[in-house]
Amino acid sequence: MTHFILHTFALLFVAFLIGLVLGYWLKSIFSPQSLNVDVPSMPLRQTKSEDTEIKIEPKAIENDIVKIGEEIEAEVAVETYTDADKPAVLSSARDGKADNLKRISGIGPANEKKLNGLGIYHFDQIASWSANEVEWVNGFLAFPGRIQREDWINQAKLLASGQETEFAKRVDKGEVESSL
Repeated sequence: MTHFILHTFALLFVAFLIGLVLGYWLKSIFSPQSLNVDVPSMPLRQTKSEDTEIKIEPKAIENDIVKIGEEIEAEVAVETYTDADKPAVLSSARDGKADNLKRISGIGPANEKKLNGLGIYHFDQIASWSANEVEWVNGFLAFPGRIQREDWINQAKLLASGQETEFAKRVDKGEVESSL
């Protein structure tokens, strides 16, 4: 019986090694580099030009599908946001006391610091953002769609009006580690 188990193990190991060699060989034959195919890649990266206009430029996107033997051209729409899209900001917090923006789900210490550095200190500032202002801030924070996904504006409206959210209550109790 032991002889049968060892024999089976040896056959499985040999099959595994053959699979490794065959896989490596097929990968080298059909890789985009061996086919001279440009693989488009393009997540968004924010850069600031001299005229304070923010341009969203292409950067690498993984897992693009490439048809073997065909060259693919990717055209990427470059969206540009100007100072006209920037939300109203303050030079400092009103009465020297900023709101705890970490009470909004999705704003941790790093995002609060970035927002404060931009001149956003209060819930009512976030509550009044237009769609273009939201997109501008998304680009500034380099988190596309985060403001909408986590519903910052509605949370800010509630907090600005003196109401509470469940998340804000948890932050106040010290139960949210990222908001300490």
